[in-house]
Amino acid sequence: MAGLVVVVGLTGCASEQKLQSTQKGQTQQTQVAETAQEKSARTDKGSTTTAKDSLRKDEAASSAEKRKVMYEANVKMRVKNLKQARKQIDEYIRKKEGYLVDASRNRDGKSVNGQMVYRIPRPSFYPFLGYLEKVAKEIPSQNISGQDVTEEYVDLESRLKAKKAVEKRLLHLMEEAKSTKDLLQVSERLAQVQEEIEQLKGRMNYLDHRTVYATVTIHATQEAPLGSPEETPDTGERMKSSFLQSIGLLKDLFQGSLVTGAALLPPLLVLALFFLPILWLYRRRKRPSGGNGGEEENHSSL
Repeated sequence: MAGLVVVVGLTGCASEQKLQSTQKGQTQQTQVAETAQEKSARTDKGSTTTAKDSLRKDEAASSAEKRKVMYEANVKMRVKNLKQARKQIDEYIRKKEGYLVDASRNRDGKSVNGQMVYRIPRPSFYPFLGYLEKVAKEIPSQNISGQDVTEEYVDLESRLKAKKAVEKRLLHLMEEAKSTKDLLQVSERLAQVQEEIEQLKGRMNYLDHRTVYATVTIHATQEAPLGSPEETPDTGERMKSSFLQSIGLLKDLFQGSLVTGAALLPPLLVLALFFLPILWLYRRRKRPSGGNGGEEENHSSL
């Protein structure tokens, strides 16, 4: 009996330990599950925040792209060779689908100065300024400015929309006009509205072009001693230059001879018309006297 009690007691203790172990495991699983849920919630919250930040950045970028800004830059630079620098810049502009607006060149004392105005697509604006630093020997100054014309452009769009609505109503009134007077009045007003529409379109096209293309004005200076050539040509270029100069001299001489001959031809013709009759009369009078003298000589010899 006592053994049975001991066995039952041992079995009960084992059952209690097993139950406690099971409850402890369930508690740990519950804690792990709660921790996982908390992590998942924090991850979801972080993902939501990241998505919102990304959306805000996209909206800001989209807003920046929609804005219309006219960019301009003025660059003063010193170069070793102005002709070579101009050639390099022109090649870069052509590659970026830009174009030259204006160019000038002059010599001032000991320096050769050049000014070039370029239009270049806006995405290539800052890369082009960086390229100029490679071409230049030195850049003493560089000014960049931007003018935001978004508000003006939006206003032009609104005005254009309103003018088109007025134009549409006037065209409808022209169809319903019953008298010549009414038709003339509507026609005059329609012509005025259409002119205003063209002006608005022209201004919008101008702003579109100026915001799509940035303007870069370059003031380039090459130091060159007074009386020296801007660059030293090679032997081939000097031979070619000498040959062309010789041809030029011969051409000038020939042209000068033609001009001199053309200038002397009228007075020579006048002198010929005046002296030729006198010479003819003189020679005609001289022939008879010469003939009588010959006959006398013949008689005397006989």
